[in-house]
Amino acid sequence: MFRALFQRPEARLFFVISVLFFICIHSIDAFLAPMMIEQGIQPQVMGLIMGASGLATLLVRFPLGIISDVVKSRKIFIQISLLLPIISWPLAWLEPNALTLYLAKAADGVTAATWVLYNVLFIRYFPRDEAPAAVALLALAGPIGVFVGNCVGGILIHYFANNIAFFVSCISALLALILTTRIQDVHDAVQAPSLKACLTGARRQLADRSIWFIGLLATVVILVPFATRDTLTPIYAEHLGAKAGILTLLSNLHLIFYALAIALCSTVFYKRLGLAKTAILGILLQVISTLGMPFTHNLYLICLLQSLAGFSFGMAFAVFMSLSIVNTVPHEQSTRMGLFQTIYSCGMFIGPVIIGVMLQHINLSSGYFLIAALSLLSALATPLAIRWVGQRRAYGQTPARSAPALAPARNR
Repeated sequence: MFRALFQRPEARLFFVISVLFFICIHSIDAFLAPMMIEQGIQPQVMGLIMGASGLATLLVRFPLGIISDVVKSRKIFIQISLLLPIISWPLAWLEPNALTLYLAKAADGVTAATWVLYNVLFIRYFPRDEAPAAVALLALAGPIGVFVGNCVGGILIHYFANNIAFFVSCISALLALILTTRIQDVHDAVQAPSLKACLTGARRQLADRSIWFIGLLATVVILVPFATRDTLTPIYAEHLGAKAGILTLLSNLHLIFYALAIALCSTVFYKRLGLAKTAILGILLQVISTLGMPFTHNLYLICLLQSLAGFSFGMAFAVFMSLSIVNTVPHEQSTRMGLFQTIYSCGMFIGPVIIGVMLQHINLSSGYFLIAALSLLSALATPLAIRWVGQRRAYGQTPARSAPALAPARNR
């Protein structure tokens, strides 16, 4: 599959576009929260701004999946979404205030909501039996893009003004948009489903209690990094004297160990522990990494806890991503995945908002304690959620006896 990436120009081009996509939506995340606090923006408002991308993703992702299936043109939606950060981040640079920053983060959220379309387009460049491997290959664009975005943003902030990093998002989106003019909007040979058929399938998914339960637990799991890695931890580390380089390192450590956990889930954890134990262990490690942060003033120990946070997030989130499509017929998997991603997007929005309120009205440590408590509750509820998935009746099929250990898929 890696050889195919370099041998097929269209696949190689699309992979580059995907890397630019992740640079666009994540290059400023590690630095934005402490930057806003320095500018005098109240913590409560800061939380709303940091959660804007999650709110936009929550509102856009599910209807976008339905509309794109009916229109059967994914490329145009990708191009429109890339225009938004090209416009919004220069406005935030010209007039850096709460409103322009909120609009810029919301634009990132709308752009992030189109990630499912990237997967659908990319697998069209490969034979049908290579589709799972193609999705896994494209997932590598995430860690690569976030790593490059963090590094470039950190270097620019270190040597120039803080808000110069806004142009990393803008320029990467512009380059991606230019490159999309060279890709083809490949379609299936079958006729696109009608809007009525898509809405019927969507209603069937909305009535499935198991996907709501799994989505709720995933909301708590993904709330942890958005509330701590992107909001609390950069502010706390900066209070301890960390500069842009350390903030970059903290974000990249989380990313690296997250990717490592994802890789180990399908090869080690699922086979030896099973889905339930893997998820519970991951969540409990999230609790440990979260509770440990406010009790240390050592930046080296904070780096260690941040690495543990990334690894534990990867373990837990991979399980819920896998469970979202267990016992689901193939032609409804994309709809169910879209609903699942829409549900857990609540965590991307609620996490920073809660932390902003607690920072303003209580203190920094209280945010960590609340996140740890929510994580502990989700660990207790995980066995019941997995039992519900095992009892799920796929439309037109009989219930499966147990939930198979599927390979995880990467989001955003």
